[in-house]
Amino acid sequence: MRSLYYMTALFLLLPSFAEADFFWVALLAKDSGLKEQKLLATTKLDNLTTPLKKAWKEGYAITDISHSPRRWSVVLSKGTAAKRQMYVHRRIMHEFQDVVNRYEKKGYALSNVENGVGAWVAVFQKGGKIEGTKLVVVRDAKTLRDEIKREQERGMKLIDVEAAEGYWTAVFARKAPFKAQSYALAEDKEHLEKIIAKKWKEGYSLQSLEYGNNLWFALFCQRDKPRQETYVLSGKYGKYRRLIDKYWQKGYRITDLAEARN
Repeated sequence: MRSLYYMTALFLLLPSFAEADFFWVALLAKDSGLKEQKLLATTKLDNLTTPLKKAWKEGYAITDISHSPRRWSVVLSKGTAAKRQMYVHRRIMHEFQDVVNRYEKKGYALSNVENGVGAWVAVFQKGGKIEGTKLVVVRDAKTLRDEIKREQERGMKLIDVEAAEGYWTAVFARKAPFKAQSYALAEDKEHLEKIIAKKWKEGYSLQSLEYGNNLWFALFCQRDKPRQETYVLSGKYGKYRRLIDKYWQKGYRITDLAEARN
């Protein structure tokens, strides 16, 4: 019954997937542990400072950050158990890696990496469900696969992937709230759709999606407790937001954001 639900949700969304040139994607799930959510959008990265400080005071935490043309989007959630958060950004990769290493040595966990308009953004936190993080940066998909295999053999879990400016970044964690993982690379949406349907049928959760360097990266995981999942997508931002609102009202919460072009 669970796999039938996923397949139905998937095929209901396929027409929109095929029509849009550029489109926004949001992964959503019930029973994710996340409570109240907000979706903050702004045109400039620097404009996030004041609203994020306000949200942190209200008990929200950043659970995802994403960039699309002329828009930064931040998912703010309650129920994460994160006690403290901060974010930094750098334009040069080696400087970005240096600042990530510096904050990890201070005991922060790296929860999210995003690239937009030349800036690499890192979100850090203390507390929460991930610990002992490590950033890996490579130049191609083959090397990324090799690094994932190496880190997983060491017992690390993959929690985030970003592809931009000829780089692949991967964030691994010693402690994360899921069990076995699986991932797939796809060159087009049709192949991606088949992969998602197959993995849902096998009982995997869709952890995240990433599109960059002309490839889709789909990350799956197994969880102690199965949950209902779906995704929404649209080439029109207003419609995209209305679809998210609709699922919020049904008890779903955003677990990941992505953007892509046909």
